[in-house]
Amino acid sequence: MQSASTHGLGWSLKQVSLREVDWAKKLALGVDTEGQYVEVRLGVRRSGIIPRVGQTWLVDRDFGMWCLTAMIDLGAPDLTGGEWLPLTLRNGWSGPTNPEDCAPEARLVNGWIELSGVITGGTVPAVGVDLVVASLADGFPSRYRGNAIVASNLPTGATGYVRAAVTAGGDVTIRVATAYTPVWIDLTGLNARVK
Repeated sequence: MQSASTHGLGWSLKQVSLREVDWAKKLALGVDTEGQYVEVRLGVRRSGIIPRVGQTWLVDRDFGMWCLTAMIDLGAPDLTGGEWLPLTLRNGWSGPTNPEDCAPEARLVNGWIELSGVITGGTVPAVGVDLVVASLADGFPSRYRGNAIVASNLPTGATGYVRAAVTAGGDVTIRVATAYTPVWIDLTGLNARVK
């Protein structure tokens, strides 16, 4: 006895990883969870999602031809719920002394770590040396990449900058371009992409 799906008169779902994408033919070649190759139509309607090699998709067979149904995100889940969580400050750095400044915090939003807030009073590394000033709270994913020039006060007549970064292990570091001790450093604007 043959089932309806044998004749393409049923629906079934499977997960595939895209290996090749041919936009001219509007087809992709995927490999399912059992290692079998699957040819898939590329029609993803009314979405901003662009199928790319390496993505994992849920595909649906409708009348004999597999079609892309939904992209599966295998990235780390947002365990923080997008909430601002306090940074653990290190090497003598503390929160702001000015009540109008925000405390140093971080949150995870759409695969990006965002930092905000002011730190004060800690030690400063030698020019060109990275110093850990804070660590992300528990619950964040464990791999990052990102750095930015952040705001700080400079002595009168001095030129330079403070570069802050989020390391692969979740530490926040600073590097100064000029030998000086800033009274404060504003981490707002530092973002890091979750790898």
